[in-house]
Amino acid sequence: MDVIRFQDAQCAHCYKCLRNCDVKAIRINDGQAQIVRDKCIFCGHCMEICPQKAKTLESDLDYVKQMLMRKEKVVVSLDPSYCGLISSATPKKIIDALLKLGFTDVRETSEGAALVTKEYVRLINEGQMENIIISHCPAIVYLIEKHYPALIPSLAPVVSPMIAHGRLIKEQMGAHVKVVFIGPCVAKKMEAEDDRATAGAVDAVIEFNELEQWLEEEGIDLEACEEREFDNPDPMVNRLYPVPTGIVRAVNAVGAQSNYINMSVSSIKSCRELFHIMKQGYLSGVFAEVSLCAGGCVNGPGVNKSRGFRFKSAISIEKHACLKDPEFDFALSPDRMTRGFTPMQVIDTIPSESQIRRILKTIGRSNSDTEFNCGACGYATCREKAIAIYQGKAEPDMCLIRTYENTKSMAHVVMENMPSIVMIADHNLKILEFNRQAERVFSTNRREARKTYLFDYIETAEFEEVCRTHEPKIRFKKKWDFYNMTVIETIVYLEDSDNILAIIEDITAEEEQEEKLMFRKLNSIRMAQDVIDKQMMTAQKIAGLLGETTAETKATLTQLREYMLEDEGI
Repeated sequence: MDVIRFQDAQCAHCYKCLRNCDVKAIRINDGQAQIVRDKCIFCGHCMEICPQKAKTLESDLDYVKQMLMRKEKVVVSLDPSYCGLISSATPKKIIDALLKLGFTDVRETSEGAALVTKEYVRLINEGQMENIIISHCPAIVYLIEKHYPALIPSLAPVVSPMIAHGRLIKEQMGAHVKVVFIGPCVAKKMEAEDDRATAGAVDAVIEFNELEQWLEEEGIDLEACEEREFDNPDPMVNRLYPVPTGIVRAVNAVGAQSNYINMSVSSIKSCRELFHIMKQGYLSGVFAEVSLCAGGCVNGPGVNKSRGFRFKSAISIEKHACLKDPEFDFALSPDRMTRGFTPMQVIDTIPSESQIRRILKTIGRSNSDTEFNCGACGYATCREKAIAIYQGKAEPDMCLIRTYENTKSMAHVVMENMPSIVMIADHNLKILEFNRQAERVFSTNRREARKTYLFDYIETAEFEEVCRTHEPKIRFKKKWDFYNMTVIETIVYLEDSDNILAIIEDITAEEEQEEKLMFRKLNSIRMAQDVIDKQMMTAQKIAGLLGETTAETKATLTQLREYMLEDEGI
């Protein structure tokens, strides 16, 4: 099952998820981020930090709604971090709201935590484990199974409070009952549905964010709900599980007696540092309360971080937790409270030194002086990036510095080799950029030109107008008499930088050629007119002569005709 999905169309080559993934469970393929399942610990942090919202959670909400529509018996296991995280002044109003949604019963997951605490206390009192890493956080379990399998013997072989509670509810209310866990954690979905060691105890998982959206869709106002009590006994100190040191205080309240040193660690960076030194054998006799989320479960990925409610939640949990051991008269059998763990580490192939150097060279990092190690691509060093490229998890063009250098280089080549004058100036017309053609025309070099202004070289009325109006001047023809040039000016305002760009094309030669062509045309027209005039004069003369001879011919023929008629007596 894929708990977290990436939407390719929205991934924007930012690599923010990769930079923030401590276990590098993300590969980049054709510019798109993809989950590397055999390395992912399903912490959900990539979903939180994605600026494009390209990562989404595979939701169980529709499945839960269908169960309720079918009138099935569905019980909520509510994570104790609801105190403060759900936006209501009175936390227990959430119980009434959930009942209005159609749930049969609402119980605290802390009820299962009470059973888990007793198992931790048993392990502490037995003292058989060199170190005890508590296993209530599924993301921590996946982190150890996939990245620190040598520490599996140190993982407390105990199910999480969610699993213990789900099994307890089904044992007390019947196997047909559906259990829905509601909390702040993404990894709980994997634990509930895809982990063979724990599957079946819980039927669905909903995040607090999803719950609040659901309540809004149904028009349920928390403040208008009644305040109700949970149907389960008060779990007392076990409500502290979501906050730092909460589990340590719980085992102490129950009466753990041992020589273990208690330690509370949160955030993946701190946990990895602890696991590293523990793997090296530098720690012994430690009871380690570890949480992957900095600040504990109240800072999980399934809550709205923008409201800053985690501090409110921590205080609320402290206020509602009685620091005593609850007197529960129920328990689960040992086999239902214990679990095993499976090493799942996948060892990637490491390239040889020559292969690494060859890859580094292809991304423009031919020696140590050119290895910037900026981390923008998501890898701490260029060398790590090269190894990731070899392993098919990264791409050469992920290097932002190289992309910038290539882009800058190509832009420079284009600008320098353009036959037109290219200049960039600020709103005061101070020259910022000056290409090679401009150097030729204005008989100066770029360095000196950048100390001067446009009006030191040319008339700037059009430039000033563009600066003032921000409207471009496109292909504006102008005579530069001082330089004996005719030019076409294109002046554009650059909004992002408040500068102006000028591309000026020298058309002097074309203009001269046009003038010569026009002269030839006019001369040809004049010559043609002369020929026409001469032809007309000739025609007129011929016409005059023809007119005279015609008249004479007519008179002669008329006289001849008359003579002939007379002879015939006609």
